[in-house]
Amino acid sequence: MYLVLLTNMAASGTTMDYAGLFDPEWYLKTFLSSIPDQHIEGDLMQFYMDKYCKIFQPGEVKGRQLLDIGTGPSVHSIISASRHVDDVYLSDFAAQNRKLLNDWWKSDKTLIENVTAYVLKQEKSSETVVERQTAMKGKVRAVLPIDVTLSNPLGSGSDITQFDIITSSLCLEAAALTIDQYRTNAANVASLLKVGGHFILNGVLEQTWYQVGEYKFGSVWLSREDIESTFVSCGFDIKQFDVLKTDDEVYSDFHVFFAMHAVKVREM
Repeated sequence: MYLVLLTNMAASGTTMDYAGLFDPEWYLKTFLSSIPDQHIEGDLMQFYMDKYCKIFQPGEVKGRQLLDIGTGPSVHSIISASRHVDDVYLSDFAAQNRKLLNDWWKSDKTLIENVTAYVLKQEKSSETVVERQTAMKGKVRAVLPIDVTLSNPLGSGSDITQFDIITSSLCLEAAALTIDQYRTNAANVASLLKVGGHFILNGVLEQTWYQVGEYKFGSVWLSREDIESTFVSCGFDIKQFDVLKTDDEVYSDFHVFFAMHAVKVREM
């Protein structure tokens, strides 16, 4: 099977060497330098930021500890969420992304300034970008290595076994090439959430590849039904599932953005 997988990937011109080939600076410049006026990726980020604001702004989704899975080189997932938790844990598979996150966390640097400014405007907040990102840094407790393909994704890197809230953006579909692997990955990350906890998942549908820098990375093709059935089987009650269709892909072949809010109601 491994040889078949490599052959199929070679034929499609894609790779799964995320940790070795992912370029964080290109990703930030291309996908997160502008919102909402950037072509398609700006539309995607605007959609996600609006959904984060809608979910977190009322203050009903809150808890002590939040884990962001597959943070990448960006902190957009916690701009709104960090205001409603005590402790934030960032995570990523690639060392270069974790280094960038640590450099941001332990310095006076800012990231994704335009995205942060957009969120503050949506929240009608009087904070500056620097003030919000300083507050975000004050909530961060660690930047953790993670591998969602493992039954214990955080390994021995964290003393916390379950969190109150999990957020994740454009991660799970990029860590699988088959629906069975996606379901396994979803079950692995679901084990990190407490019963009664909230899972906010952003991603894309109908994608088989995406490009970062010079490289195309493989991804599993997913329908809305695939995702909903997966998370229901993992013990979740889906509270909200919003989609936005697009036909203007540039660095991917996806056709739909989605944002899901689910509550874990039972262990598997």
